[in-house]
Amino acid sequence: MRRFLIILLACALGLAMAFAFGFAANLLRPCTGEGLSCSMTKVIGFIYTPVFGVVALICFAVAVFWKGSARALNIALLVPLVPFLLLVVVLKYSDISVREFHEIRERDIQEILQIAIPIVLTLIVPWAVLRRFANWLEPAKVTGISFNGGVR
Repeated sequence: MRRFLIILLACALGLAMAFAFGFAANLLRPCTGEGLSCSMTKVIGFIYTPVFGVVALICFAVAVFWKGSARALNIALLVPLVPFLLLVVVLKYSDISVREFHEIRERDIQEILQIAIPIVLTLIVPWAVLRRFANWLEPAKVTGISFNGGVR
């Protein structure tokens, strides 16, 4: 139960960091484009960030309860992260590659700030927290102690 609570808290921290980043990005670089486009970008980020938070929770819980090693956590990070990054690169690179860097539209920047980076944060932050506290995730060693409370 303790391991699941640690995983849940790590994923909640990742979700909170993602929403805080989206809020800060909106304050520091407000969208100056078309109003509907700006609103839709925020809504998409607001919807998909918790979805990836749940995906992170499932992947990390399976990794910790199945193997409980650092390698399992690394694989659990890569399972949702690699397909997401490949999708972003394929969809955005085809748009951005035909323009010069200084001609990147405001919409592209807002999509990266409101959608891509918060989703990556929902995956990276719990992974970093779980890697840091990996020794707490190991089951307690009960050698030398019997279940009735006495020492063997």
